[in-house]
Amino acid sequence: MRPATVEAALRLALADPLTNALAGSRLVELRHSATALSREFAMVGPDLVPRGVLWNGANACPIGADDEALDRFAERLAARGRTTSSLVGPRTAIERMWTTIGPAWGRARDYRWSQPLLEAVDTPSVRPDPAIRPALRGEEELVFPASVAMFREEVGTDPTAYDGGRGYYRRVAELVGLGRTYVLLEHGRVVFKADVGAIFGDVAQLHGVWVDPARRGRGIARRAMAAVTEQVRRDHAPRVSLYVNDFNEPARKAYAASGFRQAGELATVLF
Repeated sequence: MRPATVEAALRLALADPLTNALAGSRLVELRHSATALSREFAMVGPDLVPRGVLWNGANACPIGADDEALDRFAERLAARGRTTSSLVGPRTAIERMWTTIGPAWGRARDYRWSQPLLEAVDTPSVRPDPAIRPALRGEEELVFPASVAMFREEVGTDPTAYDGGRGYYRRVAELVGLGRTYVLLEHGRVVFKADVGAIFGDVAQLHGVWVDPARRGRGIARRAMAAVTEQVRRDHAPRVSLYVNDFNEPARKAYAASGFRQAGELATVLF
């Protein structure tokens, strides 16, 4: 992709900012870098009216792609070999692409075929927790252990294994510095956290929601998420979304109680 085609790609992504939040936010971040754009993004179709866009960076993710574009992207990814940690996107798109990619990339570490995409649209059935607040600069050392615990549990790998956690710590510190990490502290320890992992158009997508295992089953997530939603709307974007694994019933119940309703379905293949 070239800088001259970015505006058309963004229009395509903004047709569904809820689904395209993660990849779209990365496209915005790189929009003025010709080298980075050509490395991470590809497009099928006319420059002004693309038929699909592919992000192939930290994740591989199709954006607004029709069937022909999905097939071409899948062939390209299969031919080049895997350079990404996951394949993620709308479930129907990922299932179609995987029929071509799977034989070339081999067995994945995990297949999460049903990940309900949720948006906060209902009035919560619980009172927001007034103790929830954005993490402050200087609290990165408090947030980091919770973020590592969340990553190990949710993704299934250790973010400190590659470089001792330095790269992941920089990401944690970046989110804290941007006011995009929300926490509940008890006795100087993080017992709940959630990050605004992506902002795209009018959508803020939450990532990394975590409750201390010792504090689970007490309704903390319900009240915390209701509060986070209010504050994210105030601080970042009017629409608040997230996606969750279909098998995570406790989390799905907590999100429903805090006002989230299903608006789509994603899938992720993890390596």
